[in-house]
Amino acid sequence: MVSDFFIEDPSLGRILVHRNPRARRLIFRTNDEGILVATVPQRASEKTIREGIQTLFPRLERMVKRALDKQAVRQITPSFRIDSQDFHFWSEEARVSRMTVRQQQGTLVCYYPAGQQFEHPQIQQWLVRMIEQSLRLHAKFLFPPRLEAMAQARGLRYTSLSIHKTHGRWGSCNTSGRINLSLYLMLLPRHLQDYVMHHELTHLVEMNHGPRFWQLLDESTQGHSEEYRKELKKYDTNVFCLKQVD
Repeated sequence: MVSDFFIEDPSLGRILVHRNPRARRLIFRTNDEGILVATVPQRASEKTIREGIQTLFPRLERMVKRALDKQAVRQITPSFRIDSQDFHFWSEEARVSRMTVRQQQGTLVCYYPAGQQFEHPQIQQWLVRMIEQSLRLHAKFLFPPRLEAMAQARGLRYTSLSIHKTHGRWGSCNTSGRINLSLYLMLLPRHLQDYVMHHELTHLVEMNHGPRFWQLLDESTQGHSEEYRKELKKYDTNVFCLKQVD
């Protein structure tokens, strides 16, 4: 039995169907290319899949639109800038033979020769890698003392702090007290960075997200936890979470 195949939809485009023996229902997501992916039970018929698509059509249409909107800005061009409180990136044409980057405190500048093409996938990958490396370097300098100060003020102790390139999560804390923070926190306003740090520190007391957890988090953020939680949803864990500047 063929495991993967495509279904063509006039409005949603090509839908990649992936059969999974462990799937119990139809699950939809979009991949990095903006293509809709349907994970379905092994024995689901094409008719059942198409019926599921029609039933969920309005939601799937919104998913595809959001993915395409993200794809539209996921290009680093000469006008692409990052201007957050703790990190700045921009590009400048210069008398150089090839692309190069220079960084200093909280700033990364890309210098490129006249006529440089930015569209090539390898160039894009290199630029993202340079930005992420710089984000990690600065995060390792800025975050540890701030997290330690917050923990001491709350009378809490964690065992270690790591900075990772995590997608979909701003941070985590396990039962051993190890805290992980995303390097993409560098792109957020400082009050949201603090909110995420307080969120993970609160897990040292309450590992779940029950009422006591939210009460403690609200106390640590002077009553702003719900406000900050909603604001955080406007951002994404990647280098494009701040919009491109024309």
